[in-house]
Amino acid sequence: MAREGIDAQVEEIARAAGVGIGTVYRHFPTKDELIEALAMERFERLGELARAALANEDAWGAFEELMSASARIQSDDRALSEVLTSRPEMMGRAADSVDILGLVAELMQRAKHAGALREDADPRDVPMLMCALAGTYRNPYTNPDRYVRIMLDGLRAGSERAALPPVAEP
Repeated sequence: MAREGIDAQVEEIARAAGVGIGTVYRHFPTKDELIEALAMERFERLGELARAALANEDAWGAFEELMSASARIQSDDRALSEVLTSRPEMMGRAADSVDILGLVAELMQRAKHAGALREDADPRDVPMLMCALAGTYRNPYTNPDRYVRIMLDGLRAGSERAALPPVAEP
């Protein structure tokens, strides 16, 4: 699914995993359950990365490390990118399961306190930025590292930054 996306056939998934199709269906009765399990697994990994970043004493480096790793995971996983943009409720459940916004908020607060992150950046900006990066898998000429760098430069504190409009409320 990482290579083919959410439209990959269950038969192909089973073959790639080296198991029979019955084994896949025993563990995941529906394709949606398989997709949700994959989303949960990815967010567990992102949670681990965020906790590791919190151990980094360099506040900006820690935030940059997580954002870069998140973008790399996403650009390498077509299914994750598709789910991020097409099934936000599923991604929300996976993100909530590891409190990713809380971890990102902590990283951002540290970076703000260090004077490295713009004061008006909000943890809720991160999922939206990641959604914007989700389409990078579609373009063969894409260099996700370039877009991550542009994004991070926009989040970096600096006196010549325009104030951001407020985060939209539901």
